[in-house]
Amino acid sequence: MFNLSAMRNSILNIDEYMRIADSRASHRPKGPPAVPPEPETGSAPDLSGQLKHLLDPASVAVIGASANTQSWSGRALLELQRLGFRGGIYPVNPKHDELHGLPCYPSVAGIPGPVDAALIFVPKHALPDVLEECGAKGVRGAVILASGFSETGAEGRATEETLREIANRHHIAICGPNCLGFANLARGFMGLTAATFPADLSPGRTALISQSGQLMMVLLARAHDQGVHLRYLVSTGNELNVEAADYARAALADPEITSVAMALEGLRSSAKFLDLARAAQAARKPLIALKLGRSERAARTALAHTGKMAGAQRTYAAVFRQHNVIAVDDPFELADVAALFEKCPTPRGPRVSVVSFSGGWCGVIADQAEELGIPMADFTDETTEKLRPLLDFTPPVNPLDLSGNVNNHPERWPASLRAVLDDDNTDIMVVFIHQVRAEWRDNLIDPLLEIARDAKKPILVIYDGGKVVEDGWDRLAADRSLPIYRGSRPMLTALRHFLDYHARQRRPDETLTATPRDTAASATARDALNAGGPVLSEHRAKTVLRHYGLPMVEEHLADNRADAVRAATELGFPVVLKGLADGQEHKTEAGLVRLNLSTPAEVETTFGDLKDALSGHSLEGGPPAILVQKMASGGAEAILGMQNDPDFGPMILVGTGGTMTELLDDVALRRAPLTPADVTEMIDETLLARLFDGFRGAPRADRTAFEQMVLRFSDLAVDLGDRIESIDINPVFVRPEGQGCLAVDALIVKAEAAT
Repeated sequence: MFNLSAMRNSILNIDEYMRIADSRASHRPKGPPAVPPEPETGSAPDLSGQLKHLLDPASVAVIGASANTQSWSGRALLELQRLGFRGGIYPVNPKHDELHGLPCYPSVAGIPGPVDAALIFVPKHALPDVLEECGAKGVRGAVILASGFSETGAEGRATEETLREIANRHHIAICGPNCLGFANLARGFMGLTAATFPADLSPGRTALISQSGQLMMVLLARAHDQGVHLRYLVSTGNELNVEAADYARAALADPEITSVAMALEGLRSSAKFLDLARAAQAARKPLIALKLGRSERAARTALAHTGKMAGAQRTYAAVFRQHNVIAVDDPFELADVAALFEKCPTPRGPRVSVVSFSGGWCGVIADQAEELGIPMADFTDETTEKLRPLLDFTPPVNPLDLSGNVNNHPERWPASLRAVLDDDNTDIMVVFIHQVRAEWRDNLIDPLLEIARDAKKPILVIYDGGKVVEDGWDRLAADRSLPIYRGSRPMLTALRHFLDYHARQRRPDETLTATPRDTAASATARDALNAGGPVLSEHRAKTVLRHYGLPMVEEHLADNRADAVRAATELGFPVVLKGLADGQEHKTEAGLVRLNLSTPAEVETTFGDLKDALSGHSLEGGPPAILVQKMASGGAEAILGMQNDPDFGPMILVGTGGTMTELLDDVALRRAPLTPADVTEMIDETLLARLFDGFRGAPRADRTAFEQMVLRFSDLAVDLGDRIESIDINPVFVRPEGQGCLAVDALIVKAEAAT
C-alpha cells in the first residue's frame, strides 16, 4: 500500500515549476513544432476525434512526474513501463534531467515531438497555465486528477469553468477533473492513480466506465478475481467536456469489446445517453448499467398520482428497459453479467439444464430458477436413455443429481456433461461444483474445460465450498473461458439479465408511426391549455384530451339546478355530479363526487349540497362549477398518465386504476413516443394483463381499444410535452371486447404549476 500523504505532498509547486522551466527551456532540444487546432470559442466542440487519441495515445506527457515511487506521479511512469506502453513517454518536471531511465523535460513545450495525451499532476491553481501550455503544444487529451472543483462550491465551479473554456478553445478532451484517470490495457496504457492493481493486467473484452473512481477500482479487482479482465477503465470525475456516454461510445467502436459496464450517478445529457443506447443496440453489444442514488426524489407535483408513482428509480429502469440497457442493482452484478457476454455464445433459447452431485443444491437451483422465471429443460427421451446407465440410484431428470458417482466412476462425469449439453431441449448448461477433495478436483475441472472449448451453447459454472476449495476457483478464473459464480443466486440473476437482453434484441425493429399531427386539433388543445389555470379543471382537461381522440365520458357543466336536471335528462339517468374548484383535484377524497343519481329530485338536492360544500372556493378565477356526467361503469379499471421527467421528457404510465391505484402501485412506465410493442409490454408487466383476459369469470376486456388509446395519448404527450407537467386519466373503464374504453376523470397540471 502506498503512502497517501507522500502522494499528496509530491505534487510540484507550480511557481517553482514555471521558474525553473523558464530558466532551463533553452537547454532542451527543439523538435518539430506541433500545429495545434485553431482555438475557437462558443458552444462545446465535437471532441470525438480528440477522445480517440486520449483513449489510445501514441505518446503521453506526465506533467509533474516525480522520482518518488510512492506517489501517484511517480507510479504513473513505472506502470506505463511495466505494462509495456509502446508509445512515447515524456516525464515533465524542471527539477530533473532524467526519471526512471527516461529523459525529463522542463515543460510540455520542450518535448521534441507531438503529444497525444497528458497526465497532469499539478495543484488546482496551476492548472489553467498548464492547460494553456498543453493547448499551445497541440495536446489532444488530458487527465486532470486534482479535486476541489464544482463538487466543493462556487469558487471551485468558477475554476472548473475556466478550465472548460481553455480546453474547449484548444480542442482538448479532458478526463476529470476530480477523477482517478483511465486505462487502455490492450495498449499497455495506464493512466490510473490507484494504490493497488492486480498483478496480471492482460486485457479482456469488457469496458468499465464509472462516475465513482473508488467503486471502479474495487470492481476491477473483483472482476479480475472472477476471470473477467477489463479492456478499458475510465473514472470520469466531473466530466469537464467529455461525459460517460462519450467514453462508452468510443469503447463500443472497438471490435474486441463485447459489453460496456457503466456505474452512473447521473447523466449530463440524456439525449447523448439515448443515442449511445441506440448505438449499442445496433452494434449488438449490451450496456450494463448500475444507476447510483436511486432513492425516490420528491415528486415535483403532489397533485397527480402519476407524479407520485413515476419517481427517479422507476423512470431510469423504464428508460433502460425500453432501450435494452441491462439495469443491475448491485455493483458486483456488473461483472457477473459482463462475464456472460464475454465468455458465452448467444443462447438459442432460455431453457436451462443443471448438472450437480448434490440433490439439495439441485432443489435450491430449481426453486430459484422458477422464482426468476427461468425455464428448466425437460430432457428428451434420447438424453434420458444416455444418462440412465451413468446413474446408480438417482433419476435421469433435470436438475441432474449425479450423487457420488463422480467419485467412484470419474468417467461418468464427462459423459454426463456431454449428454446434457447435446440434449435438444437444453439451451444453456449450468454446472455446480462444490466441496470435493483436492485430488478429485482436476477430475472435474479438466473434462469441463475440454468440453467448453468447442461448446456451441453457453456453459455457466457455480463453484463454491469456501476457502478449502479455493484452488479450483483460481484455476477456473485463470483459464478465463467460462463464467464462474460463487453461488446460485448471483448466477441466476445474471442469467436472467442475459436472457432478457437477447430476447429483446430478437424483437423485430419497429418504426415509430405517430398519428399524423392534426394541426387544428393541436392548436385548439393549446388554446384550452392557455385558457386554464396552472391546474386545469376536469372539464377543461377532458376537452384537451378529446382533441387527440381519447374517449371521454359525456358531460355538461351546470350553472344552476335547472341546468343540472336538464343535463341529466339529456344524458340519461343514472348520472354523476362532481364539484369543481381550485385545490380540489382529488374530488372523491374531498367528498365532491356523488354517484348513481337516478331521479331529477336527487340531482336537484345533490346540486344544492355540492354548492354548499364549495362555498368560499373558486375555479380559474371564477365561481366553482358543477359537472354532470353520464354514469359509467363496467370493465377493468386502468390508469393512464404522463409525467414530464427533467432528464427524459414525457414518461407514459399505465397500470391498475381506480381509487386504489396508489395503494396497489401496479404500474409500468415508458418514455414517449411509444411503439405498439412498448404498449404491449407495459400492459403485460402489470395486473392489467390478467384483468383484460377475464379475471375470475369476467368477460375479456377490449385490450385493443385501450392499446390504441395509449398510443394516441403518447402522441399528445410528445406534441404538448413542453406545456404539461403531468396528466392523470383515472379511471379508464376498459369494457368488454368490441365495446371500447371510456375515461371518466382527468387531471392536467401545466408546466408552470411545478415551478
